[in-house]
Amino acid sequence: MAIKIQIEEIDIMQSMFNDINQAREVLQGKIVNTPTLKLNEDDIQEILPHNADVSIKLELFQQTGSFKARGVAIGLETLEEGKKAQGIVTVTGGNHGIATAWGASQYNISAKIIMPKTADPFRINKCRSLGAQVILAENVDDAFAKLDEIEKDENRFVLHPFNQENMIIGSATCCAEIIDQMGDIDILIIPIGGGGLIGGMAHYLEQINSSVELLGVEPTGADSFAQSLESNSAVRINKVETIADSLGAPMAMDFSFNIAKKRVNQVEKVTDDEIRRAMITMRDRLGFIVEPACATSLAGLLERYKKKCEGKKVGIIACGSNISFERYNEILKVYKD
Repeated sequence: MAIKIQIEEIDIMQSMFNDINQAREVLQGKIVNTPTLKLNEDDIQEILPHNADVSIKLELFQQTGSFKARGVAIGLETLEEGKKAQGIVTVTGGNHGIATAWGASQYNISAKIIMPKTADPFRINKCRSLGAQVILAENVDDAFAKLDEIEKDENRFVLHPFNQENMIIGSATCCAEIIDQMGDIDILIIPIGGGGLIGGMAHYLEQINSSVELLGVEPTGADSFAQSLESNSAVRINKVETIADSLGAPMAMDFSFNIAKKRVNQVEKVTDDEIRRAMITMRDRLGFIVEPACATSLAGLLERYKKKCEGKKVGIIACGSNISFERYNEILKVYKD
């Protein structure tokens, strides 16, 4: 019986992977069909690419404040009951942990969340308030080592932050909404951490044979995906150093990277100050207080891709909003225009 259930679990996941509309049906009532905002107000128009028609997908209004809730919900909805009983574990800089803690509370599952001790206390406390046990690690490498240890010792199911089918499927449902809401866009600019978000976007665009050009943007201090594209294989970088901690994965991984690279030919890098400038733009011109990763798509549009996007219909994304006022102010106080 256990083998049969496990096969059914795999079959359901594979079926959703092959048909994202099935996944959208599964998510109905569980996640938010987040709105898009057309950036046509004069104050923001003056800094956008010339004659560009730009819309932004507002995933900061998603369950738990980020797109991660989509993949977590898919993963736990299809997880076999025996695995649910054993509990789950994940590693995260924050957003995936919050989404995992939320999902675990929805399905009454024990969850352990491993986070670097430098994580924003707001995110740590949010995980705990949702009932998860938070384990603090010295750094990202230590966090992944603890993940392996807990998986082995406690036989918990690992809900990976980006390199699993459920995370690709979840992000693909976001892309499906973007296409529904924005219509016939020419370009879609997506921030990259581990590659799960852009991998899901690539998967859906490939599935519908779309002509949309998918562009990536990474922080200069966390450019594992750009380096992987140059090497044509997933690589690990020696050091992560960026204010955009949600994009601070130290490596690309084969599954998500191989899906993304089918559609992503160009990835540009933005500096921390360029991300800070985009955060200020979102605050002063759009009224959104956001974490650095959430502003990175806009930073890519306004910096590296500005010329390319002139006269084009462009989609960008606000992917998450989980940041304390203290951390927000700390990040911006050093910015000099």
